[in-house]
Amino acid sequence: MRYALVALAVATLSVAACSKSEQSDAGDNAKAAAAKIGEATKEVATSPEMKAVGNDIKEGAAEAGAVAKDAFATAGAELKEGADKAGDKASEAAATADAKIDAAAADAKN
Repeated sequence: MRYALVALAVATLSVAACSKSEQSDAGDNAKAAAAKIGEATKEVATSPEMKAVGNDIKEGAAEAGAVAKDAFATAGAELKEGADKAGDKASEAAATADAKIDAAAADAKN
């Protein structure tokens, strides 16, 4: 943090030490550089290569979505099958418990 403040102070003093014409030239140079950077950015964004990258990203996302959809469908089917099996076992256990309770009640009456 201290180094940044020192650098800022040195830059400020350097600009202040320059003449008005030097300051104006520096400002004009900075504006020209910014304009060139803006133009270059537009050229890159509209280039065929960047469009190809965008298409590749879209295709990759579509493929990933299809794989995820298949995985979720498979997982859903397996979960349903597991739940069905668990339900069947629970029904069997309940029937066995009922039979044991009925037998115990019958024994208790005798």
